Amino acid sequence: MRNIESLSLQEGKAIVEAALQEAATQPGQPVAIAVVDSRGDLISYARMDGANQFNQLMATRKAATAVQIGIDTSLLGQSLPALNMSITDFGSTELTVVPGGICIRAPGTHSVIGGIGVSGRLAQEDEALARKGLDALKHLRKP
Repeated sequence: MRNIESLSLQEGKAIVEAALQEAATQPGQPVAIAVVDSRGDLISYARMDGANQFNQLMATRKAATAVQIGIDTSLLGQSLPALNMSITDFGSTELTVVPGGICIRAPGTHSVIGGIGVSGRLAQEDEALARKGLDALKHLRKP
């Protein structure tokens, strides 16, 4: 039997909390934050007051895309033109190349263990907030 490492609920909650804490410094710009496990299933989610349903949808899609494709959504969007491809070539309307989706790998391996998606601000700001969440995970997983 193959054992697959994945994010835990505790780790998912820590990621969301760290991203929310950073986002709260600008409460007038609400975001939604989603964390998915190694299969792309939602394990933790929060939204700031004022974040809308589209923010929720995009945060979840960004996180799931990062896991399913195995690359951050910003890098995916940058690489497709060089491959003469578009996101539609993957055959799914659920995938996105909008920045703000981060692929999380197990330390020292290529194994995807989860993903983070943030939506509600400019794409670069969404990605920066997702990286804040990733920083929290690094502190939890220190040896």
